[in-house]
Amino acid sequence: AGDDGKGTRMGPRSAHAPLAMAPRGYWKRVFADFREAAARMGLPRGSTERRSWSECAKLTACVVLGTYAALTALGTVGENTMTDATRLLNTMNAKMAWDAAAVRSRLTPLPALDGVDGDERDEYGHLTLAAQCSALETGGRDPGWPLRDPHDDADGGAGLGFESAEALCDAMRRLPNELRVYAFPLSAAEQRRYALAELAPTFNRGYDVEGHIVHFMGEPPFFTADPNEATAFLVPARPYLERVAAYPESGRDAMTKNVKAMVDRLAAEEAATWRLSGSREKGGGCARVMVSAHDTGTFAANDTDKEVRDKAVFIASNADSTTQREADALKEKTDGEAWRSAQARFVMSKDVSAVCSLSFHIPKDAVTQLAMVPMSVGDVGDELSASTPSRAEDRREVTLSFRGNDRGSFREKIFKHFRSLNRKDWDLESDGQVTPSEYEQLLGNSKFCLHVRGTRVQSPRLIEVMVFGCVPVIIADGYELPLAWLLDWSKFSVRVKEDEYERLPELLDEANWLEMHDNLRRVVGFFVYHRVPVFGDAFYTTMLGVWRQIKRGRACGLGPPKGGEKGITGVTDAVRSAWGRAASWVGL
Repeated sequence: AGDDGKGTRMGPRSAHAPLAMAPRGYWKRVFADFREAAARMGLPRGSTERRSWSECAKLTACVVLGTYAALTALGTVGENTMTDATRLLNTMNAKMAWDAAAVRSRLTPLPALDGVDGDERDEYGHLTLAAQCSALETGGRDPGWPLRDPHDDADGGAGLGFESAEALCDAMRRLPNELRVYAFPLSAAEQRRYALAELAPTFNRGYDVEGHIVHFMGEPPFFTADPNEATAFLVPARPYLERVAAYPESGRDAMTKNVKAMVDRLAAEEAATWRLSGSREKGGGCARVMVSAHDTGTFAANDTDKEVRDKAVFIASNADSTTQREADALKEKTDGEAWRSAQARFVMSKDVSAVCSLSFHIPKDAVTQLAMVPMSVGDVGDELSASTPSRAEDRREVTLSFRGNDRGSFREKIFKHFRSLNRKDWDLESDGQVTPSEYEQLLGNSKFCLHVRGTRVQSPRLIEVMVFGCVPVIIADGYELPLAWLLDWSKFSVRVKEDEYERLPELLDEANWLEMHDNLRRVVGFFVYHRVPVFGDAFYTTMLGVWRQIKRGRACGLGPPKGGEKGITGVTDAVRSAWGRAASWVGL
């Protein structure tokens, strides 16, 4: 299942720190979470319901520990069997702990927040985008979002962003009428395979993003049952579930094989609609959309036809734009030590980087613990109020923190260096398990939080540290950050080049933490998902990115030349339309 994002390794390294050797007091804290959840459910001590709740937790632990003990006792099992068993058991262990934390969070009321009316807040307590757009339009209060320059084409992103907050609000409102998604149907066999895979005890908030996006793309307000009305066509492949379903065989091989099989099936069984989705009328192939939240990224479609690989919009978590030349050059520079790969190539000119953490309680926990104080609509001036948060700079005792593992040669290298500095105000743990409460407490007590390339560029940690108001320090070259087409990440994060990691202390000294933290408060709403998507959240904003890429159509030669693009706003929409007609006329 990979890495749960908290350092619980779901792979070979976990064999060195088996479940039965969890840190002292770990299980005691897990059961305390269950007991607290039971108390908040109003179950009195000694009641049948409370005993059932407690017994459920104990039984789960006994099954997990008992299974591990039984497998360990078998002298005939091979190393691979033990690795797989440990992976499964660690996953079950982490899932139980985080399920308890989710129940506890759901039963905890939000704190009273001055200046924010109930109808302006989402389920986490954050000011909704609708409320901010309304305040802008009716009261002239600028939300202060740090928007990216829409003319900047250094990474191929020109024309995706917006000139102003007003333009963004307007585009978000028009989106359900403009982005009309036709979802190709799954076959009966694909439905059964995915349904069974979803029953597996996997646990990773990063991979769960895939199902959330695919599901809601097939629901109102974006879904249409009429392909002729559609402006986007969803290929409903689930690369992560393909890998889970193939267990214990090679999941990567099964993933590419079955994604290809789905595309081939759609081209044959849904021939008329498939041809329509690739027609010039519908964008020349650039209106097809696929989602891949697994580490393989766009590689999941590696065996499909060239039209899909080169033109479809991929919503990918592993948004690594590293080219093969860059990967080869690094390998030579490091004497064969290759920690970067071009296998899952992300193309900024057509793809969309996914917000890579799906949790319905971590954002609320951050607000409940006052680590992230939501914005409120101010009564004075033309900006949203940004009063100093309750947990201000002097309340965060840890300057830099990290929780995760040392997977990947690059992480091993830089963490060895960072620990040699013996900084007392840094907390960089990369081994062993940690409970949800310990993890969240650390984030809320840290000013800066590391996000370091591991075996891949992405991790759910990136989003989770942000919702806790911890400014991310990103050391992952080639990572096209989520919503970087829309927001200026330099305003709320610190980015360090991989070959300049030794400069980290001086870069942190130069950074204005309070200003960056305040900007995090302004943008956090764009980075959280909800059980049912709400206007302007991570799902809506991802859909906006998809629509902007389809309209721009660079991979299909429908947009203006790369050097001349000036952003898709009122006037340039007309320019783009004229260019499209001219390109069609000359047969481009």
